[in-house]
Amino acid sequence: MSSELSLPSFLRVYALPALWLFALPLFGLWFGGHAMDRFDARVLAAVEEGYAKDASLTESERETALVFFRAVPASAACLSDSEELASFRQGMGEGCSDVEQFQGMRLVALGAIGLGLASAVLALLCALAAFVSRPLEYAGFMVGWNVLRVTGAVQAVAQGGLAVWLSYWMTAVWFQRYVPKLIIIVGVLAAMAVFKLLQAIFRRPAMDFEVEAEALEEARAPELWAHVRGLCARLGTPPPDHILAGIDTNFFVTEGEVRVGERVFTGRTLFVSLSLLRLLGKSEADAVLAHEMGHLLGGDTGHSKRLAPMLARFGQYLHALREGLVTLPIFHFMLAYRGLFELALSRGQRAAEFAADKLAAGLTSGQDIARSLMKVGAYANFRGRVESSLFEGNEQHQQVAIAERVALGFAEYAGSRTVHEDLYGSVTPHPFDSHPKLAARLENVGEKLEPDEVVKVLLTPGTDSWVSAILDAEAIEARLWGVYESRFSEAHDLMRAYRYVPSTPEEREHVEKHFPPLTFEAKEPGDPDVQLDFTGVNYSAWEEPVPFAQVKSVSTDERMFKKYLDIVLKDAGLFGGKRSICLSKMADGDALVNAYAQYLSRHRTMEAHQAQAQQAA
Repeated sequence: MSSELSLPSFLRVYALPALWLFALPLFGLWFGGHAMDRFDARVLAAVEEGYAKDASLTESERETALVFFRAVPASAACLSDSEELASFRQGMGEGCSDVEQFQGMRLVALGAIGLGLASAVLALLCALAAFVSRPLEYAGFMVGWNVLRVTGAVQAVAQGGLAVWLSYWMTAVWFQRYVPKLIIIVGVLAAMAVFKLLQAIFRRPAMDFEVEAEALEEARAPELWAHVRGLCARLGTPPPDHILAGIDTNFFVTEGEVRVGERVFTGRTLFVSLSLLRLLGKSEADAVLAHEMGHLLGGDTGHSKRLAPMLARFGQYLHALREGLVTLPIFHFMLAYRGLFELALSRGQRAAEFAADKLAAGLTSGQDIARSLMKVGAYANFRGRVESSLFEGNEQHQQVAIAERVALGFAEYAGSRTVHEDLYGSVTPHPFDSHPKLAARLENVGEKLEPDEVVKVLLTPGTDSWVSAILDAEAIEARLWGVYESRFSEAHDLMRAYRYVPSTPEEREHVEKHFPPLTFEAKEPGDPDVQLDFTGVNYSAWEEPVPFAQVKSVSTDERMFKKYLDIVLKDAGLFGGKRSICLSKMADGDALVNAYAQYLSRHRTMEAHQAQAQQAA
């Protein structure tokens, strides 16, 4: 969530949707009262009709007898413990049983509303505590998470029960009938939502943080290790346990687990970018390293390590709420709490970044910090532009060569107006923290660079760099770039298959390489097979194939104990607008559904790409 989100935007995006938490309980509360009112009216009408037909009573006797029934509603009599009304309750039989259900669900609705209000107060207090200090930030989120996940589960059970109850009683009260299929569907959805939610509460989330890098053992970079230890000694913080070298466009430290291939590193880990080290002079690199070590000294990494598991579990919990359908109102409520906490978290992270910059400037200089920020930001933005340009191209690249393209084009980029827009409109890439914008960071260390100074900083070659202190830096870079560019080429190759119409035999061949013609056989000989290719689907039972261009929507359904794939066509009229495939007759119906979804997705991606290309033209 953006740390610059305004209050009106926060209210619109988070707070107002959170109020849906109370929608179903409020409706259930109203409907329970409404149902009892209808019950009272029916009973009173029946009593009045009965007395009106009793010829043995005088008008005075009739009015006297009706006084009681008009003064005491039938629902109140059903719910009363009075011995005087015992005979009435016994005579009402199932009628009083219905009233007890109405009252019971009203109590459930009131409980859900009360629990929602209490949860809202707790969420607000915990979120506000997070703005006070870092210890309270952690304590507030821990209390909020541990309490709200339980109240959320209770809300899911209560609102699921309300939904099932309403699915029966709404049709029964208003239309004097009930729909078993509706009740079953709502009941199954509610049960599945609660089950997924309980799973999310108790399931341990995967905490792997994987990076593409190689470990720099001390023997591979003794001078760099000694220098990092020296910086840490000057700062008064223990040195990192591991140094990893990669080609990503950032530096970072963490105390969480880091996976590199089959190895998992624990303790304090420093990641250095070989690509950026080549760009930075030693004093500029020292400013970056001192900044990262400042995070270790300030406890930022330890704080992140403690928070990360809870944030991951909260994310898992939110996902379960969103997937549960009937739990969507609870999802919006919990999302609002998470949004409030993220505001506090971003505020603390920005303060930590400013503190680390100040610390690094004191150890090196404000100019070193400023120059390093300029170079890191410019390189990261330009590399992003190069990769984006390559990926957006529809032609096959004989050689990706991202590193070479960045190196050759950086000087021209550094001298353009684009670099200033990129630098002052973005933040430095980082996997853990919410970094402030560049202008604020420069002001924090007392530096301000004019546009011509920025160009000079970016174009002045470094006299030396710490890359020279890594014995096999070139070999490490070559291996990492080889893996990265190979994966980039594979992704681009697949994306071209999604974009092509195709318009040429070569393009068709490329599309069919990734989306070849498929045949799905029926279980029984003689039953129709299904042929699928990138243009559409053909079912032998149909008169003609159905191209993807004619498909409006697709879904699966069960009818008469058989499963079907239903395809709704565009502009096909009232009676000719749907084609169905009986999946129960296919040897592998699930594989057909999955393949159809993939091929249809390719076609729609192609249509969107072609439309975008026409607009650009």
